[in-house]
Parts: sequence; structure tokens; C-alpha cells
Amino acid sequence: LSSISTTFLLHPWSELEDGCCITVKFKPSYDLGDGYLSKTHFQVTNKSISPDLKKENGSTEQTLLTHVEESSDDSQVAGVCATEEVIRYEYHVLYSSSYQVPVLYFRACFLDGRPLTLDEIWKSVHVCYQARLQEGPWDTITQQEHPLLGQPFFVLHPCRTNEFMCSILAGSQKDNRHRNYIVLWLSTVGPVVGLTLPLSYAKLEPEENTNAEID
Repeated sequence: LSSISTTFLLHPWSELEDGCCITVKFKPSYDLGDGYLSKTHFQVTNKSISPDLKKENGSTEQTLLTHVEESSDDSQVAGVCATEEVIRYEYHVLYSSSYQVPVLYFRACFLDGRPLTLDEIWKSVHVCYQARLQEGPWDTITQQEHPLLGQPFFVLHPCRTNEFMCSILAGSQKDNRHRNYIVLWLSTVGPVVGLTLPLSYAKLEPEENTNAEID
């Protein structure tokens, strides 16, 4: 495996598993000499809430969504009532040699297999991030081929990652806080597409420059 991407991705993520909410999996690609991190969750949206109620309470969205983390069997969430809609999200983290930063790829589909369109993904972005999205949707979230799988995935464009991460890391250093790059990065970009990390991850030690090997 690529020593740069493997070390960059695997080392800090090995500490993210908490036995309850998240199981991080590294999936090597021996043909291409690289790999990626994978995480899956199900988002259950209550469809029975009327549009009028949603308009009256801007925070209603927060009470309508339930995340069922790390269920590998779709049938476990297929029994929800007819007033609920389940969307399966699959997130992959890869290392970009071009930008030299991690990149978040993801795809989403309903339990019947119908994938969400790019327009549906744009509309699903939280209101807090809509302003930035509307300024340049194609520079924020777009769709392209997964570098390792050759399948269509959505991707958060990495063109500004180095810029905002330099600012975040500088702030962490100034405040003498732990600087785990992967955790800081994912806690910044993940919420844009519905991926959040527990606050306990902020306690993780910063990553070190160690070599990682995959069997």
C-alpha cells in the first residue's frame, strides 16, 4: 500500500472506534496499491410532519432525523413505519496525492436501491451550509468516479482543504489543544453531508509519523 496515504489515513482512525457509535474500516485495494476508510449509517426521516410545521419551526429538522449507525444489514432498518423514509449513506475517506489532503467521497440511496441525485444531495445540505453551497455548488459538492472503485460517488471538493485546515491547526496550536488532523478535518467537513463525530473524539491524541502496515 502507499506508505503516505496509509499512514495518513489509518493511524489516527485506529483510535476512532468506540464500540458503540462507529466502526472504522480500512479497505485496501491491492491492485492499485492504495485503500480507503469506509463508514456507513442510515438516516431515518419522518415524512409525516406537515410542511407548515416545518416552516414554523426552523429547528424541526433536527428532531426529525435519527441516525442508525453501522448496521450492515439493510433489513434491520427496513421495518420502519410508512411515515418514515430511510436513506443509506456510505462514506469513504481517501488521500489525494494531487492536493495532498484527505478527501470525503460518499453515496446515498433509499432502501429500494434508488440512488439520490446530485440535486437531492444539494437540497439535503443543512441550512447552515446552504449559503456557501449556493455560491459555488460545483466547487463544493459534485459527482465523479471513485478513484479506486470506478463507481459514481459524490465528493466534497478538496480545493480549499489545505487553506482552512492551516487556519484550524494554527488556532489549535495557539490554544495548546491536541491536533489530530483527521478528526479536525472530518468534524469540519462531515456535517455538511450529514456525517458527525462524537465530542469524545476531540480527546484523541495527535497523529504521529509512524509507518502502518496492512495484512
